[in-house]
Amino acid sequence: MSRTTKETSDITAEAIELLFREMGVAKTLRFLSQVSGGRGDYTKERQASDDKRTVAEIVAEIEKRRGQQTDESLGVKE
Repeated sequence: MSRTTKETSDITAEAIELLFREMGVAKTLRFLSQVSGGRGDYTKERQASDDKRTVAEIVAEIEKRRGQQTDESLGVKE
């Protein structure tokens, strides 16, 4: 099993080197961020978080922050 893992990691390293060489660093990183699935269990972690706000509370907070950003860009202080 160890040999299969090593072969897979070798193939991955070779593919990344090829992408860097042919596409450049920025495009390669952008591509890799699109195809990587991430790690962990987002749903389980989200449910375990301490955030107990309702959707309405979250929306209100977003609207408040957007208003503050607009006021700040106009030079208005509360």
